[in-house]
Amino acid sequence: MAGHQPLKVIEDVYNKHYSYLRNFLMGLTRDGELADEIIQELFAKILLNPSTVFEVRHMKSWLVRGAKNTLLDHYKKKKPYIMKDETIIESLLIENETPEFKVILKNELGEIMNSLSSTDRAIILAKEFYGYNYQEISGLMEIPVATLKSKVFRIKKQIAREGD
Repeated sequence: MAGHQPLKVIEDVYNKHYSYLRNFLMGLTRDGELADEIIQELFAKILLNPSTVFEVRHMKSWLVRGAKNTLLDHYKKKKPYIMKDETIIESLLIENETPEFKVILKNELGEIMNSLSSTDRAIILAKEFYGYNYQEISGLMEIPVATLKSKVFRIKKQIAREGD
């Protein structure tokens, strides 16, 4: 990209990734007009500091993150009641559709899960992946609820340290 004019590069990025971003945003919003508005806002932000495009290594991931953040900003400003819907918030904050991110996450998650003891792995999977509550896990694993809560806290702390 070096050697190009920033505005030409941004135009090329827009043309190359518009359809992908629109489909991504349509999946989140189900509203074509809103998807176009978010893309327009995102590229307006990029145009305020065009040189940042030259620093990006994974353009699609960067654009998706920018689109999600712009959509979150839009909801915060214009539709505060939507921010109370946890499923929308969860999908905006957690889901990331880019293939690069999925591969990286899968590899990192596998490494982290393999570093846990089999008991800790079973506890965290039951709690976070399968959605069991503390009472249910306590009954299954014959561990007092209080002990289980502190174990989950310690496991999450360990995962956070290893994820950094």
